[in-house]
Amino acid sequence: MLAAATAIVAGGLMYILFRPSEFVFFQWIRTLGLGHALAFLRTPFSAASSILPDWFIYSVPDSLWAFAYTLIIMALWAGSKSVWKYIWYATIPLLLLGSELLQLSGSIRGTFSFSDVGWIIAGLVAGILTYAKTNNKPNYENTNNPQNNL
Repeated sequence: MLAAATAIVAGGLMYILFRPSEFVFFQWIRTLGLGHALAFLRTPFSAASSILPDWFIYSVPDSLWAFAYTLIIMALWAGSKSVWKYIWYATIPLLLLGSELLQLSGSIRGTFSFSDVGWIIAGLVAGILTYAKTNNKPNYENTNNPQNNL
């Protein structure tokens, strides 16, 4: 879960520090009276945001959040035999890729991007692989049983 939390924080920081301040999120921050604090945080990074590639600023945060969501859902439902486990597993690609498709159709605010889709898929796959790697515990049960060597 540390990897998921780190990805959420990293994606959030990238969003806050590098994205243009015209996004709705930044209007909420200003409405809460935190506009000066936000400006203070963003000022040292303003030069970097002008030289970073667009895919880094706009797509990598989505990938990090996809990675985190995948890890969290898989960890929460690990070991469960409930049908709900598979329903929650299905939400991973549905929510992650569905948001891009809804942007494409104009149903929700945002700009559809093939780059976002690629980075979201990369985050989803990285989440699955990371979960599998960190939770693949060998089964040493009955290793001394001669019957296992048949």
